[in-house]
Amino acid sequence: MTNLEALKARVNYPLTDAQAEEKLVGRDISPDEEFSVNVAKSKAFQLAYADTLRFIVTMVNLSQSGSISAQNMAGIRGTANAIYKKYGEDLIGEKGDDLSTIEDMSDMW
Repeated sequence: MTNLEALKARVNYPLTDAQAEEKLVGRDISPDEEFSVNVAKSKAFQLAYADTLRFIVTMVNLSQSGSISAQNMAGIRGTANAIYKKYGEDLIGEKGDDLSTIEDMSDMW
């Protein structure tokens, strides 16, 4: 299994290869190289995973079929933030982040 296949399997959300590759390459991981235990445990792969979750949180269209509930969205965001916190990176929803003002208003529709 390649790094690209491993990231897509771990995320378990429909992503194009290009979307997942961009997150891997952004963390200096070759998408086509063989996935290994060392890669799985690496800071770079963990952050690529968090970046992919951030992408899902910021880009998912909640009106799509197969949409993500607000509760699941909070779980995805929490997982990404735990990784970002571990490595001292900016969290989703921190001041200056576009998501800092998002509220659950699902009861409005």
